Amino acid sequence: MEQIRVSRTERKKEETRKKIIAVAMDLFNKQGFEQTTVEQIAEEADVNKGTIYNHFPAKEAIICEYVQRIIKEQGPEALSQVMQLPDTRSRLIAALRKSLRWMHIELNKDIYEKYFAYRMQRVVQVLRDWDLSLSSGFRDVLAPIIELGKETGEIRRDMDSMALATHLESMHSNIAILWLSHPELFSIDEGIDMIMDLFLNGAKNRDKQ
Repeated sequence: MEQIRVSRTERKKEETRKKIIAVAMDLFNKQGFEQTTVEQIAEEADVNKGTIYNHFPAKEAIICEYVQRIIKEQGPEALSQVMQLPDTRSRLIAALRKSLRWMHIELNKDIYEKYFAYRMQRVVQVLRDWDLSLSSGFRDVLAPIIELGKETGEIRRDMDSMALATHLESMHSNIAILWLSHPELFSIDEGIDMIMDLFLNGAKNRDKQ
């Protein structure tokens, strides 16, 4: 009976969390991040302001979890699709393009900038504590592609796949924020080609030259 009560409590918490995320993201998109207050989110979600803070330390954390959930839901299917491509470069480019195009459609410039800044502010915490709650989860999509690249001899084996994936995700985030801020400088595809050249020139298998 106690286990049933715990299960119900956890389920209710999850339902509340999902509702807060849905309401907040809708408000952020409709009226802007800065213009949306925690009080508004609480009112629309029909919860107390304190409940919001029990789940999320800041508004930016809501965006982080929204992105995490989308990647967790859509990542496996996207990974399955890109794994069918012929080589590491084409697989990584496809994964990065899918991610950036999703960001462009789902997150406007204002929201993405807040999301990116929040994650960058906490990068020390992520590295120190390996705090996965602040990770987008995108590196979990990139790491298997890199691992396959090692198996085929396209990627050097002396570097950890997750470390390489984390590095590529960082490059991806930087090019995304630059493109969102200055879209006249280059297209999404040009930006991805740019970071892919930089990444693979440093990660390629030097024995296969």
